Formats: sequence, C-alpha cells, structure tokens
Amino acid sequence: MKLKLKYFNIDYLIVFLLLLTGGSVPFVFFRNPISLFLLGIILLFLFINKNNISRKIFNAGISSIVFVLIFLIINFFFASSGQSLIKFGYLFISFLIPIFLIIYIDTRRLSLVYILKFILQIIMIHSLINFFVFPLIKNNLVEITYEFNNYTCYTYKYIFYYMPERYGLLLGDLFCRNQGLFWEPGVLQIFLNILFFIDAFLLNNKSKINLFFVVLALIATWSSTGILILAFQLLVYFWKQIRKNILLLPIIIVFSVFFYNLIQSNVEEKIHGDERVSSQVRLFDIAQQSLIIADNPILGIGLDDQKYKEKRLNYEINIQEIDYESLEKGSTNSLFFLMAAAGIPITFFMIYCLFFQNIFSNNKLLFVCIFIFSIMSEPVLLKPFFLLFVMSGFMVICKRFLW
Repeated sequence: MKLKLKYFNIDYLIVFLLLLTGGSVPFVFFRNPISLFLLGIILLFLFINKNNISRKIFNAGISSIVFVLIFLIINFFFASSGQSLIKFGYLFISFLIPIFLIIYIDTRRLSLVYILKFILQIIMIHSLINFFVFPLIKNNLVEITYEFNNYTCYTYKYIFYYMPERYGLLLGDLFCRNQGLFWEPGVLQIFLNILFFIDAFLLNNKSKINLFFVVLALIATWSSTGILILAFQLLVYFWKQIRKNILLLPIIIVFSVFFYNLIQSNVEEKIHGDERVSSQVRLFDIAQQSLIIADNPILGIGLDDQKYKEKRLNYEINIQEIDYESLEKGSTNSLFFLMAAAGIPITFFMIYCLFFQNIFSNNKLLFVCIFIFSIMSEPVLLKPFFLLFVMSGFMVICKRFLW
C-alpha cells in the first residue's frame, strides 16, 4: 500500500478536523472546541486570501447563510416550543463550517478529492492497527465516559478506542469490532466506503492493494450496513471490470461466493444472534418516526435533539427485546430524524441538493446512493462533514439560478 507523502499544510489540517466532525470520539468529547477552532481557522485563512474570493462564490455563500438562518428561525419558533437557543446556535455553526469551507476550497483552487483520499487512508491504516492490536492491549484499556449523552467507551492512551462489552467479533472476545477513531463501527464504515468510492470510481487507481485493505478494514467493522454498501459498490465495480476483461469472471465469481457467505453470516447474527437488539432499535426508530412524520409532515417537531427525545416518548410501539434505554440517545436514522424534526419539504430539498454537489464530480448517482444508505444507519447528517455535500449542492444551485 503506497501513500504519496506530501508536505502537510493548513489544507490537510482543515480536512482532518472536518473528518473528525463526522462522528469521531474526540468530537464526542470536544465538540464545541473542535467546531469553533475549525470555523476560526477557515475564517482566518479566508481573510488572508480575501482578494482571491470570486463574487459568484461569495454571493452563493451569503445566499446559503440567509437560507440556513431562515430555515433555523422557522423551525425554532414554529416547529415546537421550548427549544434551546444554544442548540440552534450550534446547528448554525455546523452549517457555517461547510459553507465557508466551500468558499475556501474555491479560493485556494483545491482538489479536495486527493486531500480526502490521503486523510482517509491515514484513518484506514489507524483503524486496521486499532483492530489487530486489541488482543495485545485489551487488559490495559481505560474507560472514558461523556455524561452529557451517556456515551462510554474504552481507550488505550487515547490512541485506540473500543467498546468490548458490546462488540466481540471473532474467537470469543479475541477481537473487537473495528471502530477506529469513531464512536462506533457503523460510523467508521461510512468513511471507509467513501474511501473505496474515491479509489475505485473517481481516481480509478490501477493498483488494487489499497482496495484490498479498505475491504479488510470494512469487514473488520462487522457493520451490516457497511458490508452491504461495500457489496453494492463491488457489484458495480466488478461489472465494469468484467466488461473490460471477461477473463476476470471466474475470479469474481469465487470472490462473490465468499462475500455472499459473509453477508449471510452477518445478517443472521443481526437478526437472530447476540446483536439482534441493534437491528430492532433501528426498526423501532423507523416505525416510531414514521408516526411522528405523519403527525408533523411540514415543519416537524423541532431540531433540538433533547426536546426531540422527550417528544418521541409520546409515540410508544411495542417491540420485544428492545433496549428502551438506548432511545435516550436519540435516533439512529438521520434521514427519518430530519423528516420528523424538520419536516418532509426541507428533507427532500436537502437530498435534492446532493445531486448537485461538486465535491465528487463523477459517478454522482452512485455516491448519492452510498450517502443516503449511510445516513439511514447513523445520526450523522447534521454533522459538518456530511453537510459539506448538501451545502455544496445548494451553492451550485445558487450560482446557476440566482447569480
């Protein structure tokens, strides 16, 4: 696996911090400092390069900020009473970060794809080390807890992170599901699948060794959603390879049989095995939020996640074996949460914006599918990294139709 080492500059630091906002353990514990520092450093270097900002991107940015403000004000005052102004202030910052970052990217004429690939490769390497060193360090882990949202995990010197009481994987407790820097394996798989997408469909890297390590890291997450998204990408990727060289068909068939057995084993464990509660909580979220959406289709019940947790208790659904205490952590499905909290119109508009994003200029439909399936398994959509793609599309729309 070869990495083309480049000199580290502020661009790499900004992208790394942006990736941390997507659901990393450091972001769970230090959300506000990381967000404010990231916003501050973007604004600082935008000011330094202010003479290079084009009028068109500046106007699109201002339009985006105005749109976000109107959206948040309407939701704050009309969706539900008693929501926290501080919560909405943080949400506003979460939107501001990608808006100003897009302006920064345009000003610097950056190729974000290559920077993302580099940082994501570092994250992948760390995750593989994180997975394989677990048997050696599992007796030296220290518990850390963030009381605000009841999050607990174990760490080794704040370098590696695990949840061994929940995520045994192979040979009993010998290995722990791979979560890398992120708060759970289901979040790590999103970034690994994006890395696979970049390597396989954007950069068309002829060397397959990096794809092998991405697949290995994804399997180590043992995330059903992650493995299914990977299988979908592999299906598209293999089809393209077969069209180029039919002699690859026998090898691909053998690999497909292995992957089918892997998916079958994973799904059976999630439905009938020790981790069936996780799938039941996700089903509960979809069923319960569908009722909330039906009652509040236009404006939702409010984006304040604490108020949302209180209000969702009014919608009781009886599902056996479900861990109701886990519901205190909010929704596991970003898409349904947004529809329930902000209404159907704004949710569909944000998905519409995804089709116009220009962070990834090729294979946009495939990326949108990956993005939607990913956010339906984790509460990540309103994090700055994921909003980057939504706001990118919105700003493209602004530049085309408003300015």
